[in-house]
Amino acid sequence: MDSVGDQTINLPIGALARPAAPKVVDALVVLGRDGSFGTASREVSLSDGLLRDGVLQPLPPGGRAPLDRLPLTIGRAAPADLMLSDVTVSRRHCRLSRAGDRVRLDDLGSTNGTFVNGTPVDPGGVELQDGALIQVAARTLRYERRSHAAAAADAALDQDLRDASDYVAAILPPPLSSGAVQAEWFFRPSSRLSGDAFGYRWLDADRFAFFLIDVAGHGTAAALHAVSIANALRQQMLPNVDFGAPDAVLRALNRSFPMERHDDRFATIWYGVYDHPTRRLAYASGGHHPAYLLAPGADPVPLATRNPAIGMVPDRAMQAGACTVPRDGMLHLFSDGAFDLGGPEGETLDLAGLVSLLPDSATPRGLYEAILRRVGPAAIEDDLSVLSFRFA
Repeated sequence: MDSVGDQTINLPIGALARPAAPKVVDALVVLGRDGSFGTASREVSLSDGLLRDGVLQPLPPGGRAPLDRLPLTIGRAAPADLMLSDVTVSRRHCRLSRAGDRVRLDDLGSTNGTFVNGTPVDPGGVELQDGALIQVAARTLRYERRSHAAAAADAALDQDLRDASDYVAAILPPPLSSGAVQAEWFFRPSSRLSGDAFGYRWLDADRFAFFLIDVAGHGTAAALHAVSIANALRQQMLPNVDFGAPDAVLRALNRSFPMERHDDRFATIWYGVYDHPTRRLAYASGGHHPAYLLAPGADPVPLATRNPAIGMVPDRAMQAGACTVPRDGMLHLFSDGAFDLGGPEGETLDLAGLVSLLPDSATPRGLYEAILRRVGPAAIEDDLSVLSFRFA
């Protein structure tokens, strides 16, 4: 009982007790098979997602599946509730259920097994702890247990990252399937945001410019730096620069993006300009490995110049190179995430090994698949970009 002036207010028993602890929110984070971007669009299979009330809700890599309706079956296809589009996953692979206030995981006799933090799930099942990594054949999920407030904060951060990722994807150029220069690309970020950026455009009726940037590091800071440099090139925002002169472009970028003013970040770059009437390709690279030019029936020719990475040294002149592009020649340009890889069985792929794959890889996607065959998807830990240009 409490008194206010001459009035008496009766409070229910327990009203002044400590508020109940907020209920927890359980969820699975889909870490994905490879988190790939494909040609001009994010590759998200419509059969990979959470089935709710007969509607499949696609789950991209990094997406969260709430565990508010248990039991929940994970498998390759319906009647599974959480469907993972991978041939290594059984149709009914494993099941999550409630065990008191905890979540329990049981394998359903799957072909390739279910693992928690690397340990096989035995017939008695296992209770999950926050942060547990669940291996469903070749797919990986992470179990999270959060308070409502923490879950809401995570959801807001997820939305911000999705918005940023969508922006990065939106400014990537569309493929060019016809004309004097044809272009294709494949993009696989190591996380939701990438330190790789690339682009291409006609400077005028005769000259075609293209570039690949690789910022040291991963995540939001690297992505912002990469996008800033890429936008300076796409929108020709460098003052008093001939964008048809690769050495002048690299020098202007180096002046505009010094490490000391950009959180000690530097970027490697390959920049080229193709003049169609003369078939002359001018190029310059800063801290970047070569691009490779392939004439029909010939071995790949490396194209690179010795310049420092963007932002690493004070203003200095840059070196450029030039060559003549043969008719129907192909130029392959890729980030360093495509080589210096090691597979689980001791397989390796260095730069020379990658170059040996180029003559038999007609498309960027084809080169990526050849890399997977050599070392497996687990070996690719860095951002990976592959661009191919055909000169008619």
